Amino acid sequence: MVAELFDAALDAVVLINRSGFITAWNRRAEETFGFTSDAAVGRRLSDLIIPKAHRLQHERGLRRANQGNPHLLGQRLRLSAVHSDGYEFPVELTIIALGAGDQRSYAGFVRDLTRETAAEAARNEAEIRYRSLVERLPGIAYVNEIGGETRFVSPRVEAMLGHRPDEWSFELWRDRLHSRDRAGVLSTLAAGEQSIEPFTMTYRIRTRDGRWLRIRDEAIVVQEPDGGRSVHGVMFDVTRERATEMELRASWRERQQVVQSLHRLQAADTPEETATAICAEVGRIRHIDMVSVLVFEPDGSVVPIAGRLPPDAPVSVGHPLPAARAAYLRESATGPWIDEWTPGRSDDDYTRRWLDMGLASSAYVPFGAGGKVYGLLAAGTQARVGVDAVTRWLPSLAEYAAVAGALLIPALTGRRATADLASPIRRAIDEQAFVPHFQPVVELESRSIVGYEALTRFHDGTPPERRFADADQAGLGQELELACLRAAINAGTRLPAGRWLSLNVSHWLLSKLAEPGLLADHGRPLVLELTERLEIRDYETVRDDLRRIPEPVSVAVDDAGAGFASLRHIIELHPRYVKIDLRLVRGLDTDPARQAMIAGMVYFSRQTDCVLIAEGIETEAERRALRQLGVTFGQGYLFGAPAPVDELPDVVADRSATAADPAGAARSPRR
Repeated sequence: MVAELFDAALDAVVLINRSGFITAWNRRAEETFGFTSDAAVGRRLSDLIIPKAHRLQHERGLRRANQGNPHLLGQRLRLSAVHSDGYEFPVELTIIALGAGDQRSYAGFVRDLTRETAAEAARNEAEIRYRSLVERLPGIAYVNEIGGETRFVSPRVEAMLGHRPDEWSFELWRDRLHSRDRAGVLSTLAAGEQSIEPFTMTYRIRTRDGRWLRIRDEAIVVQEPDGGRSVHGVMFDVTRERATEMELRASWRERQQVVQSLHRLQAADTPEETATAICAEVGRIRHIDMVSVLVFEPDGSVVPIAGRLPPDAPVSVGHPLPAARAAYLRESATGPWIDEWTPGRSDDDYTRRWLDMGLASSAYVPFGAGGKVYGLLAAGTQARVGVDAVTRWLPSLAEYAAVAGALLIPALTGRRATADLASPIRRAIDEQAFVPHFQPVVELESRSIVGYEALTRFHDGTPPERRFADADQAGLGQELELACLRAAINAGTRLPAGRWLSLNVSHWLLSKLAEPGLLADHGRPLVLELTERLEIRDYETVRDDLRRIPEPVSVAVDDAGAGFASLRHIIELHPRYVKIDLRLVRGLDTDPARQAMIAGMVYFSRQTDCVLIAEGIETEAERRALRQLGVTFGQGYLFGAPAPVDELPDVVADRSATAADPAGAARSPRR
């Protein structure tokens, strides 16, 4: 019965006598050590299964036990044993004494710990790896008991929140929560502890040094081997991510505002008005305190044409920037850039004034077309937001600059073209760089001169039609025409007496002629010949202006037969003279169609009591044909080319007669 129990034991059982020889070896011992009972019984235990390194220690322990000092008896010992195959393996050994005196023996109960040791090593390795992983996590790993107590927190808690792991607790965590977040977070935690699903808490927590961090806390409830439950989680610092998210949202809102404002922008009546609207829209961008549109002028200056600027800013709309600043901006305008305003020893007055106003940063984006830069869109801030925040303006500023280019450049180009046109015209007006010329108007039958048409020739040789058209485009048409009119009236005083003077005028000059004195003291009949250069839209106003002219004048309509406008002038204004366009006169003597047209005009003149004057007569045949058709007056190179007053044959002849008979000249005023 005892032998059966011996062999049925779950542990290896080995009996040795006091000399250390094996006296019994059960079946489990055979399985554990690989030696059969026959091979083991009778051999010294130390020689069979004790590693060589521990045999001496084993013999000493056996000797002490035999001497009555059994300090190891009854204890669980962890040591190594030797298998029959020669390898060592871990075992747990418990020794008890049997009998006494010379009959004393010992029983050893041995359990193979190979699997347990391997499992323990694996657990230790896993724990080491776990701790290493936890310590490398970008967040704080923790394990809390359900209800609160902290069992573990990773060392990162000190780097992130400023508290050592040994002082961290659930209560400290709870107290550090933002007051506005605490109730919601604790409610989420309580609900999560009742669930088996992962849950997330987002909250603000205060660090030891008083900073607020935004935390994303990922947690899950874990069932422990002992049946308990705990909360395992990781706290991630998402402060920067949250700030980035908020920045992206703000940026998106700004982009939406930019898109909407771009749709609102339209070209106004002037570049200044358009630029002002652009500045108003750019000023909506966050942190922008001041904005201006700067234009590069052809003379090298840089001029703000619009802006939202502080009252005491060192620059004002319409006034050029200092030359040094203008040169810097032109040199830098190869692409967008940012200036950070910091004091320096070499600062000029312009820079110091901006610094005194608190200007911190400014951004500039050029606008242009065809590779040419026309100006800059400039924006600045007094806030110390840093270069990164100012850099975020650039995409929006670039879009506004593109719109500025599209809306402003055509107007600026037109303005510069107008300025180019205006310069020689202004010089001609100021320097009187023109000479009145006069062409005789004759009675076709007798060839006698009845009047003169005043014309203008410019010193630089520019054709009059082109010069007056340029003046109209440059906004100087009325001023140039008035200057030429005064010069013609003044020179016309030297024309032979008794001839009328025909003056070319545009309808918009008629109101000026109503001013007292302008047409006074001319000493001869005046004819106002309305030019075709400008369209008349309000004939009633023209008639009123003619009635207000204090001196008696006759009206002539030019270029009759050349188009609808001249015909309408005739109908609306009832002129005294109607001038036949030279294109109807040229070749008249051989063209029945032209003859028929002019015959009709002669009939019309007789019915309306007006007088026809044929223009551009160059041949005797044309003169005879006109006279045969009933045309009374004419002018053209056949009778005399336009010439300055002192070169007209009649004037020259009068001057010669005066030189030959001074007394007669002296008597002439008394006649």
